[in-house]
Amino acid sequence: MHTAFEGSLIDTLYDSSDSCIIPSIYPRSSRETPSGGNGPAGASLIVNMARHSNSSLFLILLSILSVSYIDGSIAAEPAVTESIGSYTAGCIRNAAPIPASGEGFQVIRLNRGRYYANPEMIDYITSLAKDVSEELSGILLIGDVAQRAGGPMYDEHSSHQTGLDADILYWQHPIALRRQLTITERMHIFPQSVLNYEQTGIDDFKWDVKIEEILKIAASDKRVDRIFVNPIIKKRLCQTHPGEKWLGKVRPWYGHDGHFHVRLKCPPGTLLCETQEPINMFDDGCGSDLAGWFRPDGRIKSQPRSGKAAHARLPDECIPIINGTYQPGNPY
Repeated sequence: MHTAFEGSLIDTLYDSSDSCIIPSIYPRSSRETPSGGNGPAGASLIVNMARHSNSSLFLILLSILSVSYIDGSIAAEPAVTESIGSYTAGCIRNAAPIPASGEGFQVIRLNRGRYYANPEMIDYITSLAKDVSEELSGILLIGDVAQRAGGPMYDEHSSHQTGLDADILYWQHPIALRRQLTITERMHIFPQSVLNYEQTGIDDFKWDVKIEEILKIAASDKRVDRIFVNPIIKKRLCQTHPGEKWLGKVRPWYGHDGHFHVRLKCPPGTLLCETQEPINMFDDGCGSDLAGWFRPDGRIKSQPRSGKAAHARLPDECIPIINGTYQPGNPY
Protein backbone atom coordinates (compact mmCIF):
# COMPACT_ATOMS: atom_id res chain seq x y z
CA MET A 1 0.00 0.00 0.00
CA HIS A 2 1.04 3.55 -0.53
CA THR A 3 0.40 6.81 1.25
CA ALA A 4 -0.94 10.06 -0.13
CA PHE A 5 -0.60 12.90 2.32
CA GLU A 6 -3.96 14.43 3.15
CA GLY A 7 -2.82 17.11 5.56
CA SER A 8 0.07 19.54 5.85
CA LEU A 9 1.57 21.81 8.45
CA ILE A 10 2.22 25.53 8.05
CA ASP A 11 5.78 26.23 9.05
CA THR A 12 6.15 29.92 9.84
CA LEU A 13 9.31 31.68 8.66
CA TYR A 14 10.43 35.21 9.49
CA ASP A 15 12.34 37.70 7.43
CA SER A 16 15.34 39.53 8.84
CA SER A 17 13.31 42.56 9.90
CA ASP A 18 10.75 40.50 11.83
CA SER A 19 8.05 42.44 10.02
CA CYS A 20 6.31 39.74 8.04
CA ILE A 21 5.42 36.10 8.28
CA ILE A 22 5.87 33.91 5.19
CA PRO A 23 3.86 30.67 5.29
CA SER A 24 5.04 27.68 3.30
CA ILE A 25 3.26 24.33 3.11
CA TYR A 26 5.07 21.05 3.63
CA PRO A 27 3.81 17.45 3.90
CA ARG A 28 3.65 16.56 7.56
CA SER A 29 5.67 13.38 7.47
CA SER A 30 8.44 14.62 5.19
CA ARG A 31 9.20 18.10 6.58
CA GLU A 32 12.48 18.44 8.46
CA THR A 33 12.99 20.83 11.37
CA PRO A 34 15.50 23.72 11.01
CA SER A 35 17.93 21.75 13.16
CA GLY A 36 18.01 18.98 10.58
CA GLY A 37 15.99 16.47 12.63
CA ASN A 38 12.69 14.89 11.67
CA GLY A 39 10.56 16.13 14.55
CA PRO A 40 7.14 17.77 14.15
CA ALA A 41 7.23 20.71 11.75
CA GLY A 42 5.17 22.72 14.22
CA ALA A 43 8.11 22.67 16.62
CA SER A 44 9.97 25.17 14.43
CA LEU A 45 7.04 27.56 14.74
CA ILE A 46 7.18 27.37 18.55
CA VAL A 47 10.94 27.85 18.68
CA ASN A 48 10.83 30.82 16.32
CA MET A 49 7.98 32.45 18.21
CA ALA A 50 9.68 31.95 21.55
CA ARG A 51 12.65 33.95 20.30
CA HIS A 52 10.55 37.04 19.72
CA SER A 53 9.08 39.52 22.16
CA ASN A 54 5.44 39.32 21.12
CA SER A 55 4.45 36.86 23.83
CA SER A 56 0.72 37.41 23.32
CA LEU A 57 0.88 36.32 19.71
CA PHE A 58 3.09 33.44 20.77
CA LEU A 59 0.55 32.21 23.32
CA ILE A 60 -2.34 32.51 20.88
CA LEU A 61 -0.58 30.53 18.16
CA LEU A 62 0.66 27.98 20.67
CA SER A 63 -2.89 27.32 21.87
CA ILE A 64 -4.18 27.00 18.30
CA LEU A 65 -1.38 24.63 17.41
CA SER A 66 -2.02 22.51 20.52
CA VAL A 67 -5.70 22.13 19.69
CA SER A 68 -4.86 21.32 16.09
CA TYR A 69 -2.53 18.54 17.10
CA ILE A 70 -5.19 17.09 19.39
CA ASP A 71 -8.10 17.09 16.95
CA GLY A 72 -5.98 16.36 13.88
CA SER A 73 -7.28 19.31 11.85
CA ILE A 74 -3.76 20.35 10.88
CA ALA A 75 -1.70 17.24 11.48
CA ALA A 76 -3.87 14.77 9.58
CA GLU A 77 -2.71 11.19 9.48
CA PRO A 78 -1.41 9.96 6.13
CA ALA A 79 -4.22 8.53 4.01
CA VAL A 80 -3.80 5.04 2.60
CA THR A 81 -4.31 4.64 -1.13
CA GLU A 82 -5.75 1.28 -2.04
CA SER A 83 -7.08 -0.36 -5.18
CA ILE A 84 -10.16 -2.43 -4.32
CA GLY A 85 -11.79 -5.16 -6.36
CA SER A 86 -10.97 -6.21 -9.90
CA TYR A 87 -9.94 -4.23 -12.96
CA THR A 88 -13.52 -4.43 -14.28
CA ALA A 89 -15.38 -4.08 -10.96
CA GLY A 90 -13.58 -1.98 -8.41
CA CYS A 91 -12.65 1.43 -7.07
CA ILE A 92 -9.78 3.42 -5.53
CA ARG A 93 -9.60 4.65 -1.97
CA ASN A 94 -7.71 7.97 -1.79
CA ALA A 95 -6.61 8.02 -5.44
CA ALA A 96 -3.76 10.34 -6.41
CA PRO A 97 -3.78 12.64 -9.46
CA ILE A 98 -1.16 12.10 -12.15
CA PRO A 99 0.88 15.27 -12.80
CA ALA A 100 -0.34 16.99 -15.98
CA SER A 101 3.20 16.94 -17.38
CA GLY A 102 6.59 15.53 -16.55
CA GLU A 103 9.80 14.42 -18.17
CA GLY A 104 8.76 12.55 -21.30
CA PHE A 105 4.99 12.61 -20.80
CA GLN A 106 1.90 14.80 -21.04
CA VAL A 107 -1.63 13.93 -19.94
CA ILE A 108 -4.26 14.63 -22.60
CA ARG A 109 -7.98 15.49 -22.34
CA LEU A 110 -7.70 16.63 -18.74
CA ASN A 111 -11.29 17.87 -18.92
CA ARG A 112 -12.47 14.24 -18.74
CA GLY A 113 -11.14 13.89 -15.19
CA ARG A 114 -9.61 10.47 -15.83
CA TYR A 115 -6.10 11.16 -14.60
CA TYR A 116 -6.36 9.55 -11.14
CA ALA A 117 -4.41 6.44 -10.25
CA ASN A 118 -2.87 4.21 -7.66
CA PRO A 119 0.56 5.71 -6.79
CA GLU A 120 2.15 2.57 -8.21
CA MET A 121 0.79 3.53 -11.63
CA ILE A 122 2.01 7.11 -11.26
CA ASP A 123 5.49 5.87 -10.44
CA TYR A 124 5.34 3.48 -13.39
CA ILE A 125 4.28 6.21 -15.83
CA THR A 126 6.93 8.67 -14.66
CA SER A 127 9.73 6.10 -14.76
CA LEU A 128 8.65 4.74 -18.16
CA ALA A 129 8.40 8.26 -19.60
CA LYS A 130 11.85 9.14 -18.26
CA ASP A 131 13.35 6.08 -19.95
CA VAL A 132 11.53 6.81 -23.20
CA SER A 133 12.70 10.42 -23.16
CA GLU A 134 16.34 9.68 -22.32
CA GLU A 135 16.81 6.53 -24.40
CA LEU A 136 14.57 7.21 -27.40
CA SER A 137 13.96 10.99 -27.34
CA GLY A 138 10.27 10.05 -27.34
CA ILE A 139 7.09 11.28 -25.70
CA LEU A 140 4.19 9.52 -23.98
CA LEU A 141 0.71 10.99 -24.31
CA ILE A 142 -1.31 9.61 -21.41
CA GLY A 143 -5.01 9.01 -22.02
CA ASP A 144 -7.60 7.47 -19.72
CA VAL A 145 -6.43 6.02 -16.41
CA ALA A 146 -9.24 6.21 -13.84
CA GLN A 147 -11.76 8.55 -12.29
CA ARG A 148 -11.13 10.04 -8.87
CA ALA A 149 -12.94 7.23 -7.04
CA GLY A 150 -12.38 4.67 -9.76
CA GLY A 151 -15.41 2.60 -10.68
CA PRO A 152 -17.12 2.19 -14.06
CA MET A 153 -16.89 4.95 -16.67
CA TYR A 154 -20.05 4.02 -18.58
CA ASP A 155 -18.56 4.38 -22.05
CA GLU A 156 -16.19 2.26 -24.11
CA HIS A 157 -14.25 1.06 -21.05
CA SER A 158 -15.14 -1.92 -18.94
CA SER A 159 -11.88 -1.78 -16.99
CA HIS A 160 -9.89 1.25 -15.72
CA GLN A 161 -11.68 0.97 -12.38
CA THR A 162 -8.86 0.50 -9.85
CA GLY A 163 -6.22 2.98 -11.01
CA LEU A 164 -4.00 0.18 -12.32
CA ASP A 165 -4.92 0.50 -16.03
CA ALA A 166 -3.59 3.25 -18.30
CA ASP A 167 -3.99 4.09 -21.99
CA ILE A 168 -0.88 5.46 -23.72
CA LEU A 169 -0.93 6.70 -27.32
CA TYR A 170 1.47 5.28 -29.91
CA TRP A 171 1.56 8.67 -31.61
CA GLN A 172 4.83 10.54 -31.28
CA HIS A 173 3.14 13.93 -31.54
CA PRO A 174 5.60 16.26 -33.33
CA ILE A 175 4.63 19.36 -31.33
CA ALA A 176 4.54 17.53 -28.00
CA LEU A 177 8.07 16.34 -28.72
CA ARG A 178 9.20 19.98 -28.79
CA ARG A 179 7.14 21.66 -26.06
CA GLN A 180 4.34 21.29 -23.55
CA LEU A 181 0.93 21.39 -25.16
CA THR A 182 -1.67 23.80 -23.84
CA ILE A 183 -4.74 22.50 -22.03
CA THR A 184 -6.85 23.41 -25.09
CA GLU A 185 -4.50 21.57 -27.45
CA ARG A 186 -4.63 18.48 -25.28
CA MET A 187 -8.42 18.47 -25.34
CA HIS A 188 -8.36 17.83 -29.09
CA ILE A 189 -5.83 14.99 -29.20
CA PHE A 190 -7.23 11.54 -29.90
CA PRO A 191 -5.58 8.19 -30.64
CA GLN A 192 -4.51 7.84 -34.28
CA SER A 193 -4.78 4.33 -35.73
CA VAL A 194 -1.51 2.89 -37.01
CA LEU A 195 -3.31 0.33 -39.22
CA ASN A 196 -3.73 0.59 -42.97
CA TYR A 197 -7.03 1.45 -44.63
CA GLU A 198 -7.88 -2.19 -45.27
CA GLN A 199 -7.25 -3.11 -41.62
CA THR A 200 -4.97 -5.92 -42.70
CA GLY A 201 -1.60 -4.61 -41.62
CA ILE A 202 0.48 -1.74 -40.26
CA ASP A 203 0.54 1.56 -42.11
CA ASP A 204 4.28 2.14 -42.34
CA PHE A 205 3.73 5.86 -42.83
CA LYS A 206 2.15 6.03 -39.35
CA TRP A 207 4.38 3.46 -37.71
CA ASP A 208 7.69 4.22 -36.05
CA VAL A 209 10.28 1.69 -34.92
CA LYS A 210 10.44 3.80 -31.78
CA ILE A 211 6.97 2.48 -30.88
CA GLU A 212 8.32 -1.07 -30.74
CA GLU A 213 11.07 0.02 -28.37
CA ILE A 214 8.57 1.87 -26.17
CA LEU A 215 6.47 -1.29 -25.91
CA LYS A 216 9.56 -3.33 -25.08
CA ILE A 217 10.54 -0.99 -22.24
CA ALA A 218 6.93 -0.81 -21.03
CA ALA A 219 6.48 -4.59 -20.91
CA SER A 220 9.87 -5.30 -19.33
CA ASP A 221 8.90 -3.65 -16.05
CA LYS A 222 8.21 -6.38 -13.46
CA ARG A 223 5.16 -4.48 -12.17
CA VAL A 224 3.34 -4.98 -15.48
CA ASP A 225 0.76 -7.75 -15.58
CA ARG A 226 0.00 -7.41 -19.30
CA ILE A 227 -0.25 -4.89 -22.13
CA PHE A 228 -3.11 -4.94 -24.64
CA VAL A 229 -2.45 -4.07 -28.29
CA ASN A 230 -4.28 -4.67 -31.54
CA PRO A 231 -3.70 -8.23 -32.90
CA ILE A 232 -2.09 -6.75 -36.05
CA ILE A 233 0.40 -4.87 -33.88
CA LYS A 234 1.12 -8.02 -31.90
CA LYS A 235 1.77 -9.80 -35.20
CA ARG A 236 4.27 -7.10 -36.22
CA LEU A 237 6.09 -7.38 -32.88
CA CYS A 238 6.33 -11.15 -33.28
CA GLN A 239 7.97 -10.61 -36.69
CA THR A 240 10.48 -8.01 -35.53
CA HIS A 241 11.28 -9.38 -32.05
CA PRO A 242 10.95 -13.18 -32.38
CA GLY A 243 11.39 -15.19 -29.20
CA GLU A 244 11.89 -12.24 -26.87
CA LYS A 245 10.52 -12.90 -23.40
CA TRP A 246 8.68 -9.59 -22.92
CA LEU A 247 6.37 -10.45 -25.84
CA GLY A 248 4.46 -12.81 -23.54
CA LYS A 249 3.04 -9.82 -21.65
CA VAL A 250 1.81 -8.15 -24.85
CA ARG A 251 -1.68 -9.54 -25.46
CA PRO A 252 -3.88 -9.10 -28.56
CA TRP A 253 -7.28 -7.50 -28.12
CA TYR A 254 -9.89 -5.72 -30.21
CA GLY A 255 -9.31 -2.02 -30.86
CA HIS A 256 -6.06 -0.75 -29.33
CA ASP A 257 -4.83 0.36 -32.76
CA GLY A 258 -4.22 3.95 -31.59
CA HIS A 259 -3.04 3.29 -28.05
CA PHE A 260 -1.68 0.51 -25.89
CA HIS A 261 -3.26 -0.40 -22.58
CA VAL A 262 -0.94 -1.06 -19.64
CA ARG A 263 -2.25 -3.12 -16.73
CA LEU A 264 -0.22 -3.38 -13.54
CA LYS A 265 -0.29 -6.16 -10.98
CA CYS A 266 -1.88 -5.44 -7.62
CA PRO A 267 0.73 -3.65 -5.49
CA PRO A 268 2.08 -5.59 -2.50
CA GLY A 269 -0.09 -5.32 0.60
CA THR A 270 -3.32 -4.40 -1.18
CA LEU A 271 -5.42 -7.19 0.27
CA LEU A 272 -8.68 -6.15 -1.39
CA CYS A 273 -7.18 -5.89 -4.89
CA GLU A 274 -7.91 -8.76 -7.28
CA THR A 275 -5.41 -9.54 -10.01
CA GLN A 276 -5.89 -11.62 -13.16
CA GLU A 277 -4.75 -15.15 -13.74
CA PRO A 278 -0.98 -14.96 -14.39
CA ILE A 279 0.10 -15.34 -17.98
CA ASN A 280 2.52 -18.04 -19.13
CA MET A 281 5.82 -16.23 -19.55
CA PHE A 282 7.29 -19.25 -21.32
CA ASP A 283 4.93 -18.59 -24.25
CA ASP A 284 5.54 -15.47 -26.32
CA GLY A 285 1.97 -15.57 -27.63
CA CYS A 286 3.07 -15.62 -31.27
CA GLY A 287 1.75 -19.07 -32.16
CA SER A 288 -1.68 -20.57 -32.68
CA ASP A 289 -3.32 -18.24 -30.17
CA LEU A 290 -2.39 -15.21 -32.27
CA ALA A 291 -3.25 -16.94 -35.55
CA GLY A 292 -6.74 -17.59 -34.23
CA TRP A 293 -7.49 -13.86 -34.26
CA PHE A 294 -7.36 -13.58 -38.07
CA ARG A 295 -9.57 -14.44 -41.01
CA PRO A 296 -8.07 -15.92 -44.21
CA ASP A 297 -8.02 -12.46 -45.82
CA GLY A 298 -5.79 -11.09 -43.05
CA ARG A 299 -8.47 -9.10 -41.27
CA ILE A 300 -9.24 -9.54 -37.60
CA LYS A 301 -12.24 -11.70 -36.82
CA SER A 302 -15.33 -9.82 -35.66
CA GLN A 303 -15.75 -9.45 -31.93
CA PRO A 304 -18.40 -11.85 -30.63
CA ARG A 305 -21.51 -10.16 -29.33
CA SER A 306 -22.23 -10.88 -25.69
CA GLY A 307 -25.67 -9.27 -25.51
CA LYS A 308 -26.45 -6.11 -23.59
CA ALA A 309 -23.42 -4.71 -21.84
CA ALA A 310 -23.68 -4.71 -18.07
CA HIS A 311 -21.16 -3.67 -15.45
CA ALA A 312 -20.24 -6.24 -12.84
CA ARG A 313 -21.34 -5.73 -9.25
CA LEU A 314 -18.92 -3.60 -7.24
CA PRO A 315 -17.46 -4.82 -3.94
CA ASP A 316 -19.34 -3.56 -0.90
CA GLU A 317 -16.28 -1.56 0.17
CA CYS A 318 -16.58 0.51 -3.02
CA ILE A 319 -20.13 1.78 -2.50
CA PRO A 320 -19.33 4.60 -0.03
CA ILE A 321 -16.19 5.50 -1.98
CA ILE A 322 -18.10 5.87 -5.25
CA ASN A 323 -20.96 7.71 -3.51
CA GLY A 324 -18.57 10.08 -1.73
CA THR A 325 -19.72 9.06 1.76
CA TYR A 326 -16.64 7.09 2.81
CA GLN A 327 -15.09 8.13 6.14
CA PRO A 328 -11.81 6.66 7.39
CA GLY A 329 -12.27 4.27 10.28
CA ASN A 330 -15.95 3.64 9.57
CA PRO A 331 -17.10 0.24 8.30
CA TYR A 332 -18.69 0.24 4.91
